[in-house]
Amino acid sequence: EGLYPKESLPQLNNLHVLKHVNHDLKKGGTKDPAIYKLAAQINYIVIVFNTKDFKLLIKHNKPSVISLSTNLTNEQIDTKTCKALKTLKPSQIKGHLISISNEGVTIKKILV
Repeated sequence: EGLYPKESLPQLNNLHVLKHVNHDLKKGGTKDPAIYKLAAQINYIVIVFNTKDFKLLIKHNKPSVISLSTNLTNEQIDTKTCKALKTLKPSQIKGHLISISNEGVTIKKILV
């Protein structure tokens, strides 16, 4: 919900199917567990700024969560997220926390 409209991420929007919680799904204000449940139902990875809330929701057989640093510009978010998605292994699409910052990308398997 706090992310920019998908049109502000042209590379990502062109290469992947994006759904913005507020602008596309009209679910602004929805609680995090409900957003994660919806992502699991439609098999989408969730991209967020608020890592601490979503980290607790990740399950090994449910979609991974991409956590973005708030210090990234739109252009950096666009480029770094595309690169991270391109290099993900099939086993990392579910059950992982993928953190993207100016320092790079870290991928951590959640053991729940």
